[in-house]
Amino acid sequence: MPAYYNAAKINLFLQVEGKRKDGYHTLTSVMQSVSLFDGVTVDFERTVFSLDCGGADLGPREKNSVYRMWYLLKEHYHLPGEIAVTLDKKIPVGAGLAGGSGNAAAVLRAVTDHYQLDLCAEEIVAVCREVGADVAFCYFGGTMLATGIGERLKPLPPLPHWDILLFHGGFHVSTPEIFKAYDEIALGVTQVPVEPMLHALEKASREGVLYALYNGLEKATFPRYAALRKLSDQLEAYALPHLMSGSGPTVFALAEKKAAQNLMKASPPELGRIDHVYPVTKGIFSEEEMQK
Repeated sequence: MPAYYNAAKINLFLQVEGKRKDGYHTLTSVMQSVSLFDGVTVDFERTVFSLDCGGADLGPREKNSVYRMWYLLKEHYHLPGEIAVTLDKKIPVGAGLAGGSGNAAAVLRAVTDHYQLDLCAEEIVAVCREVGADVAFCYFGGTMLATGIGERLKPLPPLPHWDILLFHGGFHVSTPEIFKAYDEIALGVTQVPVEPMLHALEKASREGVLYALYNGLEKATFPRYAALRKLSDQLEAYALPHLMSGSGPTVFALAEKKAAQNLMKASPPELGRIDHVYPVTKGIFSEEEMQK
């Protein structure tokens, strides 16, 4: 059975630009794939669809991104049979790391490979957009500027191979709740230009990237989750420049290699789960690609 691996996503920059009539929010975001992966195995030619996620609670099946991706492809391209999908979840669920969107992107890659569907980039983006705003980024991955609702993607110079620490406190944050809370304070949030981040990436400037880190959703998330505010304060005490990813609760830090290694070795319990990762230049990897 073919296995694929979808990379987690962090936001180096995230600004909410407005809200559309259909309820979606327009964004300006710089997204980065990192080396924390879910494994996605797809067994084709089954007679009944199944999804095994090792006990992780992914909500109602009909709302799951994997389920929606498969049936969208099945209907649109008249695909035969059913599939059995097994997820090896390493990316925390509901962590602001796009694990679910990445799972859907991995299924898209598996299906297009298996049925040899020759889809152009525009077709891939169109399919992904029907499943979720950031599924297209999760499919292509790397370092990208995302605008619109997250589906308009522009490749950027890759983030250098810097050490990144992901901190996750073990609790879930509701993305709809955070966006609703943000809407209530939006008029009081100062808009921040993305250009400093773009320039920093062009120059591969660590100091520039650290200076330009920004996530406007922190203003909605931190007041509602005391544990997240406390985590941020603790990272300040460790002198680690950090930022919340997505709508939370994961916070990431660009750390010096020695500091990252020391922190991983000490693993302070007050910082919760810590993953030591690096930037990667793709969103989906096959088994062969992972071994290179």
